[in-house]
Amino acid sequence: MLPSYYTKSLTTMKLLTTIAAVLISFSAYSQDLIEYDNGTFTQNGEELSMEQIYDLTVLHKAGKGNVRRGINFDEMHKNPHLRGGNNALNFIGGSATGLSGGFSLAVGVWYVIWFEEVNLEALGYAAPGAGLCVVSYKAFSRIALSKKGCLRKRDKQFNKVVDKLNKKVAYKLNQAIKAANQ
Repeated sequence: MLPSYYTKSLTTMKLLTTIAAVLISFSAYSQDLIEYDNGTFTQNGEELSMEQIYDLTVLHKAGKGNVRRGINFDEMHKNPHLRGGNNALNFIGGSATGLSGGFSLAVGVWYVIWFEEVNLEALGYAAPGAGLCVVSYKAFSRIALSKKGCLRKRDKQFNKVVDKLNKKVAYKLNQAIKAANQ
């Protein structure tokens, strides 16, 4: 058995090591934060290009799709013909999937009401109908009627990218601290 003064000094050292690791992690995390404001990404006060942001999303496996969507909305902001074509395709796709999905969902609900039980036929209609309604919603949500709408959607996507990247950096930093404490 170890003397009590020895275990107390080990506990104190472990506490001091943990406090030092936490302080180091706060300073390291605040330096690695990526910020976004009005079309510009920055890290440590330096502006980052879209290629650098895309590379970071690939490296950390976070937000790659959001970067792509944000870039598309930025391009639609600059080009009204691209925005018109995108809106037309999304309207046609959303309408087609919404109508067919709504009809299929209604038939499935009708089966349940008519036969007063949930059977396989009702689910065969209702489940794909509900899925098509979700696809319809996503298509309509990608319609941007104005330049300001494009910027708002771009900013929303890029803020999601920043959140995802900062969470990944914080997670990796916490994993490194845990490994150092073991």
